[in-house]
Amino acid sequence: MKKFPFPTSYRLTKKSEFQRVYENGKAIRSQAFTLIHLKGEEDKPARLGITIPRSFGIAVKRNRMKRLLREAFRLQHPNLTSGTEIVIHVQQGAEGLPFKEVYDELASLLKRAELLRVCKD
Repeated sequence: MKKFPFPTSYRLTKKSEFQRVYENGKAIRSQAFTLIHLKGEEDKPARLGITIPRSFGIAVKRNRMKRLLREAFRLQHPNLTSGTEIVIHVQQGAEGLPFKEVYDELASLLKRAELLRVCKD
């Protein structure tokens, strides 16, 4: 069993869910990604949706980027505030990025959006 699972309950799957985040959420941009986030109910887990335009490249490239983003999100999920709904829109600048850079870029966007939990020591 994985230490940090990524079940369907952690994903935005319906068009109406994406639309709600696009219309009511706040956007933060980087060279590779645009992160749109919306605070939701505290008792639900943080959820992710990914959008990649066809102009990004062939399906193989789009699917690889989705896999990298899902893995980066899965590793960050325990540190995210509960109930947050996140949509990541991939820009052309993300093409060919290795996992380490995708992970760092996502972590940077989450930090700028203040979506990471603050550790109290």
